[in-house]
This record gives sequence, structure tokens and C-alpha cells, in this order.
Amino acid sequence: MNRFKQPSARFNPTVAFALGEGWVAVGEQTKEDLERFCQLLNSTGRPELSQHLRELVKVWQDSGPNLNEMMSAANNRLHPDAIEYLENQFTVFWNPTSAGRARLIVMPDYERLEKRIGRKRIFTEKSDRKQVLKPEAEALREFGFFTLNPHCEELAGPCARCGNYYVKKRASQKVYCSRSCGNAATAVVRTAAKVKAERDEKMVRAKALIRKWNALKGRSGLVWKVWLRKQEPSITDKFVTRRVNTGELPEPKAGRKP
Repeated sequence: MNRFKQPSARFNPTVAFALGEGWVAVGEQTKEDLERFCQLLNSTGRPELSQHLRELVKVWQDSGPNLNEMMSAANNRLHPDAIEYLENQFTVFWNPTSAGRARLIVMPDYERLEKRIGRKRIFTEKSDRKQVLKPEAEALREFGFFTLNPHCEELAGPCARCGNYYVKKRASQKVYCSRSCGNAATAVVRTAAKVKAERDEKMVRAKALIRKWNALKGRSGLVWKVWLRKQEPSITDKFVTRRVNTGELPEPKAGRKP
């Protein structure tokens, strides 16, 4: 029997994550934080950051995802600097609150990273001498926080139609980011199938007409292009000539030139 009573009120979260651009997640990161990560992956305003993040996520997805496998020394898809960055980028800061408790804040430790891989690999200097994170370093930071999100495996993408990453609404949602993308892609497939079916049916009719023409005994005074147009106006001589040149249709035998 448990001799400890349950607390009368829920404790405030003990851990906070100091995410980028002043964004702070108190307690476990949520799907809202995962949506923010998707926005970075899909960003058109920051293409370099998006590209580096997508490369990291692709390696992560291809691993299983299996983060231990992804970080393995045998996996040469990650640059050694990236592995060292990910393994050493975070520190925990003890932060007292206005109540009787403290909070642990997970935040990047750039001082330690500088000592390990050098400042120039992390920061770039602007014209005003301001130091800013390089896109690759920022991507590694964001990816590191992403792997600490309990919902990280609900990330999916890129969407087979629009190419965006998204947060799955259900476990089976693995191809399209939304119903509209799924419906649009299905419509394209159906249209393509319809066009192909119509083309195949037209090829069958064209092949039958050419065989009929080639079997004619009295072709003198006839031109196959004129004869074909009278037999089947929907099949043009250009259609037949193009398919004859590609070997898809037999070549009509020569008649008398007009």
C-alpha cells in the first residue's frame, strides 16, 4: 500500500526548454512546438535553415527513426562536426522561481561548443560585427530540441504532393499533409489514367485502320492520309506519323501521291 498521499494540486513543471527566438516551452514540449519545427522545415523565407533541417530529418527518418543508429560512428551520413555538436550542445541551468521550488532550463551551451569545434563553425560575423548563428548550427540546435519532444515521431513528410512536412493527425497519415492535397493528387492520377485509357483506345483503332489500309488491294489513286481522315476523323495523320516514328504503330504502305 502506498503510504504517501497524492498532492492536492498539480506541481508546476520542473523543466523548461529555451527554444530559439525567445520561445520557451515549460514542461514537456507539445505538438505546438512540433508545429513550430514544421514551420522551420517548410520555411521559404529562410531556405538555408530549411535545407539543413530537412537533411537532418531525412537522415533521422531513414534510420528508423533510431536516434542511436543515426548518431552511430558507423553512420557516415552525418559530418563528424554535426555529431559532436549534437552530443555537446546542451547544458542544464538551475533556475530559482518566486515559489519554493526551482526549475531546470535546458539551453544551448555555446561556450562548450566553441572550445570543441571552434567559434567560426558556429557563428558568422555581420557587417555591424554582430555574431549570429550560422544556418547549419541553428539547424542542429533546432533538431536537438526536436529530439527532446515526446511527439517527435508524429512528424511526417515531405508530403507527396506539396513537399511540406506536417504533424500527423492519425497514425495512418503517411503520404499527404492534408485531405486537400490527397484529393488533388488522386484527381491528377485519375485524370492521367483517363488520358492514358483514351490514348490506348485510340492506338487500337489506329492500328486496326492501318492494317485495313495495308490490306487494300486497290490503293492506286488513294492517299493513306486522305483515306484515314475519311475513315476516322478523330485520328489525324500527325498522330499516326508520330507513333510510326516511335515504332508504336506499323507504317502505312505507300499509295499514289496526289
